[in-house]
Amino acid sequence: MASEQPAARRGTVDRPLAAEYPGLRLDWLVADCLGSASDPGVAERLALLADRFTGRQALTLRQSPVVSAYRSFFWQIGIDPDSQQTPAEAVALERLQRGGNPLGGRVADALRLAVLETSVALYGFDAGAVAAPPMIRAARQGEQADGRALAAGTIVLADRERALCELFTPPGGDCAAGRHSSSVLLAAIGVDGVGELPVAEALSIAAGALSGG
Repeated sequence: MASEQPAARRGTVDRPLAAEYPGLRLDWLVADCLGSASDPGVAERLALLADRFTGRQALTLRQSPVVSAYRSFFWQIGIDPDSQQTPAEAVALERLQRGGNPLGGRVADALRLAVLETSVALYGFDAGAVAAPPMIRAARQGEQADGRALAAGTIVLADRERALCELFTPPGGDCAAGRHSSSVLLAAIGVDGVGELPVAEALSIAAGALSGG
């Protein structure tokens, strides 16, 4: 029987960042991960989405309200969204380049499905390697993430002990969720123009895909 999905929580955004970017927020939850293999039902949904996705849709994706909101926020924080795609655009580009939605295991498939369905920026961390709750803050002098030095002031996702990754950059190293993860901390980034409903839906889709719900 499918397990009951956990409730989402609101993460902290450091006060200076919250003041500068009023719509920036972080919602998160921890979901059980039922094994490492791709879930058959999720694989089927990904295949159906790939069949329905056309080159024309890829070209117009940036005009959708959610993707447009992320692109606008990227510009605000100094990211060129034509060089570093928003999560939804990155998934769409990979789908076109590879001719489908490649399966990558339960965690990767859950994240891909949620992003395809909602266009929300969603990332997965190994819950056992993260000191929850997560937060959004500026990197401190001398901090690193995934073995790389961070410039002070870089906006990062962090836990109570360390920076985990740059904002809108998938996590790597020991904190990244993968085939070894028995539970996954899902972190969804909201920005001005992205409503609470798609963020909640993204978390729900990913949690269900992970736990078999």
